[in-house]
Amino acid sequence: MNLPKASNKTDLNVISALLKISSLVLSKLTLPQIYKNIHLILSEIIYVKNIAILLYDSIEELIIFDYVIDEKGTADLLGKKVPISEGISSYVIRKNKPCLFTAEDIRVLEKQGEISHVIGSIGTSWMGAPITNNEDVMGIIIIQSYSNDNMYDEHELQLLSFVASNLAIVLQQRKFINKEIADKESLKNGLTLIKNQNSALENMMKTLKDTQDELVQKEKMASLGNLVAGIAHEINTPIGICVTAITNLHHQYKTLKNKITNETASDKHLDYFFEDVDETCTIIESNTLRAATLINSFKEIAVDQSSEATREINIKEYIDEILLSMRPILKKSPHNVIVECPDNLIVETIPGAISQILNNMINNSIIHGLNNIEKGYIKITVIKEIGSFTICYQDNGKGLSEEQVKILFEPFYTTQRGSGGSGLGTHVIYNLVTSTLNGKITVQSEPNKGLRYDISIPLSDL
Repeated sequence: MNLPKASNKTDLNVISALLKISSLVLSKLTLPQIYKNIHLILSEIIYVKNIAILLYDSIEELIIFDYVIDEKGTADLLGKKVPISEGISSYVIRKNKPCLFTAEDIRVLEKQGEISHVIGSIGTSWMGAPITNNEDVMGIIIIQSYSNDNMYDEHELQLLSFVASNLAIVLQQRKFINKEIADKESLKNGLTLIKNQNSALENMMKTLKDTQDELVQKEKMASLGNLVAGIAHEINTPIGICVTAITNLHHQYKTLKNKITNETASDKHLDYFFEDVDETCTIIESNTLRAATLINSFKEIAVDQSSEATREINIKEYIDEILLSMRPILKKSPHNVIVECPDNLIVETIPGAISQILNNMINNSIIHGLNNIEKGYIKITVIKEIGSFTICYQDNGKGLSEEQVKILFEPFYTTQRGSGGSGLGTHVIYNLVTSTLNGKITVQSEPNKGLRYDISIPLSDL
């Protein structure tokens, strides 16, 4: 995630405040406590006398006032639920983009019919950023000023958008955990693992001594968050199929039972019922096995990413596990992933580092290298050598220029500035290879000729 730019005078204050807000992603505080912390931290870098955090229920089409502090009075707004309408908050939710308005801008929108009315008081300067997970809007965070001496600008809107992005991760985590606890008791152990993972990462962040290390840790947490959300979505499909199948079988059972009771059942009815039983058992067996495979893959990869423990792995099987955990991303892509590795290659290494490296590389290829390419490929080749093993990773994407290759591993370098690139992905890869695995990494690339990494990892020094 890109950090908003700040003026030279306030660089450290802004970065410090944004890091505090980012750390709330790992917090076990309640939502009201998180809202209050966001308010206090924001006040360090922006004039925030009036703030509101509204949640959006897309199913019921309701806006909920979850947190409101306003000098004009808030007693009648906190906890209030209103239908989404033509108001200014509803306007931002529908547009799904950050907006900055003066009182005059709001009046113009009213005249144009874009909004019909405003709930509460209208300030002289108003800005709102949607809380979104890139697909669905979960709410909006609003800040406004009633004084001409405190007018907001685009830079402050960018800071507010960064806060909204972090709050989206918090809300998405809460939604995921609550849904799993309520609906899927069978995933209880998996949820416990996720909580432990969050706690472990939080403890790691506390030991970091400078801003760069904290930002690198945040990049790892974002990757795990995407893994959690993607696996949850994947598991829903086979479980939903099982529920549908068993519901249909139950209906067939009750129908046959009634026929037997009424003495209208025939051999033909029994044959049909046994066919349904056989088909339902097959469906349930295949889909429960599929769900179990996904859960086991997720548990192994998630645990590894939280640990720097050394253990023996079958590198071919482990790469397959990584690709399975990335299935939610890969299945949306038209590109092929090819793995060439001996089936019986056993290595002693740090699996979590291998997982993070390949995860970042594949994401980088899809987002940066293979975007706008109709059908590309990613090839991962593993070779065992004396005292080491080598991972060769390459894609046939648009590649990099000589100048870009020279600064590829520098922190905050990205080819997607302003479009979601944090510039930390390749820097994390470099640190994991050279520091965690005590290895070496080289890169080769030319424009329109793809990109290739060669990673050599020693076996004896781990």
